[in-house]
Amino acid sequence: MNSSTDVQQRVPPVYRIFAAALVMDLAIAAIGLSVQLLGSELKASPAMLGWLGTIGALAYTIGCIFTGTLSDRLGRRLLTSASCVICGIAWLLMTRATSPWQLMAILPFSGAGISLFWPPVQAWLSEITVGGRDRLNRNIGGFNIAWTIGLMVGPVIAGVAWEYGQPVFGRTLPFLIAVACAAAMLILLQTIPRSVPGGGEAAPEDADAVLPHAKVASRFLHLAWIANFASWFGRGLNIVVFTELGTRTGFSASTIGTTISMFLAGQLLMFLYLRKRSGWQYRVWPLLASLLISAGAWVLAWFAHTPFVFGLAFAIAGIGAGVTYVSSLYYSLEGHAVSRGARAGIHEAVLGSGVFLGPLLGGQVMEHFGLRAPYLVTAGVFVAFTAVVYFAWRQMHNGVRRAAEQAQTEASGE
Repeated sequence: MNSSTDVQQRVPPVYRIFAAALVMDLAIAAIGLSVQLLGSELKASPAMLGWLGTIGALAYTIGCIFTGTLSDRLGRRLLTSASCVICGIAWLLMTRATSPWQLMAILPFSGAGISLFWPPVQAWLSEITVGGRDRLNRNIGGFNIAWTIGLMVGPVIAGVAWEYGQPVFGRTLPFLIAVACAAAMLILLQTIPRSVPGGGEAAPEDADAVLPHAKVASRFLHLAWIANFASWFGRGLNIVVFTELGTRTGFSASTIGTTISMFLAGQLLMFLYLRKRSGWQYRVWPLLASLLISAGAWVLAWFAHTPFVFGLAFAIAGIGAGVTYVSSLYYSLEGHAVSRGARAGIHEAVLGSGVFLGPLLGGQVMEHFGLRAPYLVTAGVFVAFTAVVYFAWRQMHNGVRRAAEQAQTEASGE
């Protein structure tokens, strides 16, 4: 038996999915910060920096609408492998950019390539999960922990590589690291089976579980998507805003990267907590609490002046984002197997639209109202979305109650 086959047998397929998620988001996070640093070096205006943080997310959002459904038809491995190739080429081309406009032209290809990865790999995770709802919850937790570690480490690596790699590599080292990650993922994905016996099926005990009515389950899915949009709106805006704010304040590139990663640190803590917890599903208060806590965190960021206080604010916002993301992904993957990829695609498109609109608005607000103003705008967005989620839930709750009363009345009349 050769060593590669031995490794495949020793490492479960689910863990290989975890590894692919970690490496992909490490590369994406490194590219995100590197593009902002390169844009600043190329004298991009605050508004242009906002567009540099936005245009790739726009392509990603549009792509995710289609790639989840496409992977239901063509298979997960084909699309994720294509993602690695497209992203690797796009990231390599970024090393040759000499103006912000050239970066702008390359970023849509990067975003489109990334959209080929996440919806298929999330549906793939569900299909190789054996053990029902509890195991799905645990595997989603492990998956979330993996990609969060990648996102958390990526900016740190990019900041250090940018700061200390200049003498030998110039400004290309962070981009070359991302290209190497894409190549490693391409190899890893070929070792993951398309499916496993019993994968994606309900466990026997799940059949006896009291599941919510289909309309209730659908409404909670929509509520989670709304809340998750807000979380990723805040994260996308913050990458652009704090990179520029930190640069003008005099923070080093490595300090900026480390401080931004505190958002992911908070998110990681929540993923670790929720991985082995039940009882939060199909309850509205976790979504409402997470949105309000995040609103307070962005107000704290508006007051902050030191990396420590900024990092604390970002970590608190990340804790809130952990709740909304777990809810959105769980509700998207639970249910009918035939549409898992499509629902995962919408889940990613929703958060991608947040990442798209956040930097766009952040750049415009910075340019017209000051570098700190976007944090107050973000807090207002979270308060508004809290109200939307609450009133939508109240409408659903009242509708379900009226339907139950009507059914009871009809039964008693018979």
